[in-house]
Amino acid sequence: MMDVVDDEVAVPDIEEGEKKVDKMGRLLEGREYRVRTFTILNRGERLYMLSTEPARCIGFRDSYLFFQKHKMLYKIIIDDDAKRDLIERDIIPHSYKGRAIGVVTARSVFREFGAKIVIGGRKVIDDYDEKAALERGDTEGELAVPEDRLPPAGEEYNRNQYVAWHGASAVYHTGAPSVPLPVGKALDQKKRKVTVTGDNWMIEHARET
Repeated sequence: MMDVVDDEVAVPDIEEGEKKVDKMGRLLEGREYRVRTFTILNRGERLYMLSTEPARCIGFRDSYLFFQKHKMLYKIIIDDDAKRDLIERDIIPHSYKGRAIGVVTARSVFREFGAKIVIGGRKVIDDYDEKAALERGDTEGELAVPEDRLPPAGEEYNRNQYVAWHGASAVYHTGAPSVPLPVGKALDQKKRKVTVTGDNWMIEHARET
C-alpha cells in the first residue's frame, strides 16, 4: 500500500527535478503545461488537472487506462461543493453536475511524464528525472513530442484540444448545422411557396433539382 500525501503518492524528491516544479505544481523557468490546470475549493494553491485531459494529451483514450498504467498517479474524486465551484469558474460544463469528476495533481503528472506534458518539451532538459531519461536512451534536447503543433511566437497553445466537450460545444455557439449539408446545395433560409399547376410543374420541378 502506497502512502498518499497532499493528494499524491509519496515518493522521494529528485534534486534536479525540484528545480523545474514547485510543491504546488507550478512549473518553473518558463515551462508551461500542455493541458489546463486549476486550483480546487478547500485545497489551497495546489494545481490540479481533470484526469481525462493529461490522459488524452499523453495518448490514452480514457483516464481508466491512464491510471492503470501509471501507478504513481493518484486519482481524486472531488465533492459536490468543489464541482459546483469548477462549474461557476467555467472549468467544467453544467452538464457535468451529476457526474463523478476525477482530478490529479499537476505536480505528479509532471513527475511522471516530464517533457511530454510540457509545451515544446525537450527530452532530459524538461524531464523531472533526468537520470531515468538518459538511462532509457533519450537524447538531451530532442523534442519529446515532435508531432505536437506548437503555436507561432506570441500565440497561445491550444489546450482545448484535450478538453472532452470542447468540440461538441462549438456547434451550439456558432449556430451552424450539426449535420453537414449536401455538397452543391445551399441552405435555403426562406422556403419558396409556389402553387404548382399543370402549366408550371415542369419549371418548378427543374428549380428544385
